[in-house]
Amino acid sequence: MGERRREDRNDCFLRAELTINTHEEPIQAEVLDISEHGLRLKLPDADIVPNEFVVSVPRRHIRELVNVRRRTKTTLGVIIKRFIPKVA
Repeated sequence: MGERRREDRNDCFLRAELTINTHEEPIQAEVLDISEHGLRLKLPDADIVPNEFVVSVPRRHIRELVNVRRRTKTTLGVIIKRFIPKVA
């Protein structure tokens, strides 16, 4: 089966935080790769994450509302739904 991705992805290892309405504290994750419209995230338990959430990547000044497109036990492939500006 050939490559189905529409965009090139760049490997990276960046800290990320997932903000979910049902959790008081953000869930810690790691960005494994990034493209213009998506991310691949690694976390201990991807099953607890809903299909829509906010992901923040402080080092890249990213804060996005995302939708899950792929899911395994420990990884999420997400696409960016909407950019959320940071409040100063």
